[in-house]
Amino acid sequence: MLLRLSLYWLNNLVIRWQLLLTILVLWMSSAWLKAHYGLDDSNMWLVMYQFLRIVQWTIIGLFSICLFTAGVTWAIFLYSIKNKKTGVQVQFGDGQRAEAGFVTLIITLSGAVIRPLLGTIRARLIFSDKKLSDVVILDTDIFKKRGLLRHAIRGTGKTLLHDRGIYDVEKVHILFCDMFSLVALPCSVPFSQQLYTLPKEQQLSNINAQPNTTEEQKHRIEIPKRVEGEYISYKEFESGDNIRRIVWKIYAKSGQLVVRVPETKDPYASHLYFYASFYESMDLQDGVFDTELLNVYKDKVRNLFEGLQKNGYDVRIPQDQEIPKLSGMSDKKNELFQITAASWQKANPPSAYVSAGKAAFVCLSAVTPVAEIEVLLRTLPMTVPLVVVKLSDAISSPFKIAVKDIFFRPEKNPVDKLRKPWLISPLRQRIQKNEHDIERVLKLRGNGWLVSSIDITK
Repeated sequence: MLLRLSLYWLNNLVIRWQLLLTILVLWMSSAWLKAHYGLDDSNMWLVMYQFLRIVQWTIIGLFSICLFTAGVTWAIFLYSIKNKKTGVQVQFGDGQRAEAGFVTLIITLSGAVIRPLLGTIRARLIFSDKKLSDVVILDTDIFKKRGLLRHAIRGTGKTLLHDRGIYDVEKVHILFCDMFSLVALPCSVPFSQQLYTLPKEQQLSNINAQPNTTEEQKHRIEIPKRVEGEYISYKEFESGDNIRRIVWKIYAKSGQLVVRVPETKDPYASHLYFYASFYESMDLQDGVFDTELLNVYKDKVRNLFEGLQKNGYDVRIPQDQEIPKLSGMSDKKNELFQITAASWQKANPPSAYVSAGKAAFVCLSAVTPVAEIEVLLRTLPMTVPLVVVKLSDAISSPFKIAVKDIFFRPEKNPVDKLRKPWLISPLRQRIQKNEHDIERVLKLRGNGWLVSSIDITK
């Protein structure tokens, strides 16, 4: 948190290190020349001295022009923002969501926006808790149709959003930079928007599951399924039947009057209830590894959810916690968002959360106490698969190096800084011990697994 705050306040500094370095180099060069040639009255030194004076004032002049234009354009922008003549638009992923990782980010400034002379305008998002997105350079001009006047500038880039969850945008931070990047004049524009990053999509697993038989024909679905109707079955003509439904082709062949059965739709169908618990008992929220363990677990839960959908059933995930609502999102049930917005919780243990009469598939994490799993196994039918996701290897070892990393620079990953601490973490040792106990308990059940990768066929 301290590092995050430091980066945030450094982002608001006007003077950049380039200006300080330039001043230092010029001062040291001038001092060295005076020390070695200052007392020399030769013509060579006089010529050199005049040349250095010209260079010095040329540099000062260039810097002054750059700083002046940056200041003027920055002042114009502040005036436009204050009088609401300039607007800010942000597009994230497909509009509101994207998969975790490097996400496309488009920032647009519309209205009276002028770039500094040969300089740039840069922007980045400021999320809650002082998180910062990567910088986007606004280098594209947008013109009106059939017009020569520019009405907006746009920048397109990618930013690393590693955590799976909800991001609350609080501000858009704008920087006016001169062409030498000596100063960066800041302006923070209030901007409220909620975005969310989905768990990473993985290769779909082979997962077979059937709805619990006690749940059939009890729960309505939004789109009724056709179960009987025209071109499916016929019946003999009876008094009161609509004569327009008589099948005259059959009458011409057999002389029997039959009518088509009116199409009916069954508003009931079997649902597959997938129980994914986020219960934990190891005080993860008090440590530094909880977010990454949650990221990995969400990836596995999404993998299971999409694998279960391949069975052709309507897969439902009962909530084990209160899920926040996103502004602008429809009320239609969205299981992927439900997985994304979930967090570790202690209030609803699996033994109370999972309904043995409804469950078709159950997923737990390795931070679930083994006592809870034992209670659940006593109530859960033997036909219901149970998966426990292994988390002791969620953060890979620092000694694990891919061959391609030897020849190519690996993509930056926030997890890298956790690898060494995780290897010697007491939390990892506690999880390993719990996983050992869980594996012992699951051996007594034919369709229970402790897994790192999901590939389960019942």
